[in-house]
Amino acid sequence: MRSFFIIVNPLARHGQAAKIWEQVQNVLDSRNVDYEAHLTDHVGHTQQFIHLKFSKMSPEKAKNYVVLVVGGDGTLNEALNSIKKEAAIEVPLAFIPVGQNNGFAKGIGLSADPLTALEQVLTATEPVYYDIGEYQETTHNEQGYFLNDFGIGLDAYATSLNANAHKHVRLKKFLLRARLRFLVYLINIFTAFLNQEAFAVTLRIGDKYEFFKHARLVNVANHPYFENGIVLSPAADVNDHQLDLIIADNLGFFKFLLLSIAIYFKKQLKLPYLHHYKDKNIHLIINSLEYGQIDGEEVGSKYYDIFFGSSKYPFWLNIQGVPVAKR
Repeated sequence: MRSFFIIVNPLARHGQAAKIWEQVQNVLDSRNVDYEAHLTDHVGHTQQFIHLKFSKMSPEKAKNYVVLVVGGDGTLNEALNSIKKEAAIEVPLAFIPVGQNNGFAKGIGLSADPLTALEQVLTATEPVYYDIGEYQETTHNEQGYFLNDFGIGLDAYATSLNANAHKHVRLKKFLLRARLRFLVYLINIFTAFLNQEAFAVTLRIGDKYEFFKHARLVNVANHPYFENGIVLSPAADVNDHQLDLIIADNLGFFKFLLLSIAIYFKKQLKLPYLHHYKDKNIHLIINSLEYGQIDGEEVGSKYYDIFFGSSKYPFWLNIQGVPVAKR
């Protein structure tokens, strides 16, 4: 059994993650699992912990470790990017989903129950590889990795609104307290639609160029699931070594309503104004300031000249270690 370097975000799921971590810790102690744990309290804290642990560690020693994240997709994303930046090797990642959306867990079949997911981690004996997305943005000289998706436009605008829902109108606060986050998301996506202006997109895949003059939604996905379990890219797969791109063009009000209904029934790829592409390499150019989001975390408004690719990363998980009925 490898040693676990554990990153815990106790603030995930509105602070419920702290209690979940106590349960996880009790299981680890009862099984005499070798681990060291660190609790984060701000964005960037995960990278600090991984830097201190792995930046000067030899590849031979790093092979004895697994980085286990107890948190949401944002913490998992930060851990992935930190390992790629700081460690000498690709240290396997494990994950106990305790966030609001847990899209990557859904995408690979990891249990939504924390203790069941822990069992899927502890029964692993070797790493298993899943696809991750990678990007290089030349305008701002930025590069990184994502597990779920990279969105520009409508979905990113909604993500920004969703991240700040607790600061706004009383109705949203009531829905959050009532645990009706899906309705909060519907309100935010509609608000985003009303405010998101159409923008031009240049797409290059291989030697082929396509141009869209009135796009509102651009999303590059690694698996099907978006926020709140919504299936945004139904053809995406973490094992096909490709990324799925959807572009919604000429999206008027009635087309937006039809798209919303189609997404509910997972039939959106049949709509003629929703353009779908699947490839390992994608190049997008957007010459207007547009909202962006990566794995559900807002990244502000910017221009884009961005290259996307797909690669594999090791995860310390045994998805089949727990029967389907118990996941």
